[in-house]
Amino acid sequence: MTLSNTHMNLQPGEVYFSPSQGNDTTKEIKTILGSCVAVTIWHSKSRVAGMCHYLLAHEASNSRVTQVIQKYRYGEEALDYLLKKMALLHPLDEYEIALYGGSNMYPSLATPSIGEVNVKFAHEWANKNKLIFCKEDILGINGRSVTLDLNTGSVSLIKYENN
Repeated sequence: MTLSNTHMNLQPGEVYFSPSQGNDTTKEIKTILGSCVAVTIWHSKSRVAGMCHYLLAHEASNSRVTQVIQKYRYGEEALDYLLKKMALLHPLDEYEIALYGGSNMYPSLATPSIGEVNVKFAHEWANKNKLIFCKEDILGINGRSVTLDLNTGSVSLIKYENN
């Protein structure tokens, strides 16, 4: 994670979870997505916030990536981490969760695209855990910048033209 005085840039394969602001001066988390997916969480009463940015839904069975590097690259690990953290603090149905990304950045390649597989995995995860995304901005061909305000839970979204 890249951190300035008040902004944190969440890189692919990273997760952020904050049970309370406390001494943390970070005011917002930002990430940039293509075919990757970001899930944001917000609990309005306690102001718990979080975000994950995963690259692929699952690890390939023939992957040789080290355990440290792969930690949150995959939706399985990233979303399970957020779920466990959320469940420790509040009932899961009290959280607002949102889903972003999953663009088809290379339309001439495989079907379904990596983005479609990533989004499908997030929907399956939510259904399995009886969660509903209150907001979605998914698929298409545009990259996105997603910024989560840690004080209000609001999300700013910018879409980039794919030339």
